[in-house]
Amino acid sequence: MNAGGTPFWLALAVSLLLAGVATWSFLDSGQVETAPEPMANTMPVSPEEDAAPDAEPTADPAADEAPAAADVTFSFAVEVARFEDGTRLEQDDLHRVTCRGVDGAIRWEIGMEDTLLGAHQLDANDDGTIEILLVDRAHAVGLDAGGRPIPGFSVRPSSDITAHAVVDYDGDGRERYLFGLADGRILNYRRLGEATPGWRHVSKDKAIQALAHLRAGRKDYICSVDEKGVVMLLKRSGQRRVRTPAQLHATSGKRPVAFQVKSDIGSSLLVARNAEGAVETRRFDDGIPLPAGDAAVQLLEAVEARWARVDVE
Repeated sequence: MNAGGTPFWLALAVSLLLAGVATWSFLDSGQVETAPEPMANTMPVSPEEDAAPDAEPTADPAADEAPAAADVTFSFAVEVARFEDGTRLEQDDLHRVTCRGVDGAIRWEIGMEDTLLGAHQLDANDDGTIEILLVDRAHAVGLDAGGRPIPGFSVRPSSDITAHAVVDYDGDGRERYLFGLADGRILNYRRLGEATPGWRHVSKDKAIQALAHLRAGRKDYICSVDEKGVVMLLKRSGQRRVRTPAQLHATSGKRPVAFQVKSDIGSSLLVARNAEGAVETRRFDDGIPLPAGDAAVQLLEAVEARWARVDVE
């Protein structure tokens, strides 16, 4: 079908040709507009704003250091006493005493003020139950079987305790607790910490280093040795019973002594080391120092070994 004839198609072809020429001319001129480049930001920027948003702040080396370890105190316990029933006592370097049974289980614990000088099991009030007496330089304290302090059973002298002995004069279980002090006094207590009536000891002003109860024949004696080397033989009242020429050299600190008791006090022997460390014996009746025999040496060494731990009964 002829829609407009030849003139129409001729006009359409000319129009398309002119449009193509115009388009080619426009592109070839290079005048295509592009978006202008953004202007640089000339405003000052703070370091915080300039940092990347997710950047972590610089770590402070001091803040990263691990905190210093807290001071830790370690204590080490050693066995200081063992009783006949197998019960043992341990004391650590903080002076805490732990009681352990035969099976090693802890029975009780108590703090003391110094290294133990002695530990004793006894029936203090004659009621059939066991009490425990602990002694250090500052005081003596009585405990029940569960390790609890017994009210009133405590001795705290005004001077340090430098020697002690638990003695039974007649073997009837009625013990006396003797405490030799740094100022030369000797104190005497009984039962649950009461002062023994009739005790009248007079101090010689020198620290007491050793105390012992001796029975020779039908008489008994309390023997004391002080740091000046003075040896005294006392009655149960604390007064002198008999003079003895037996004397030792002067020395401070501990002085272990042992005794070989005979049928009478005069022939009985005092065993101790001289100033050079050699073991000697002295009879109480003449005081002449002689080299100790093997039996006397063994006696003294046994005392020294016990003192290296603690005096136990």
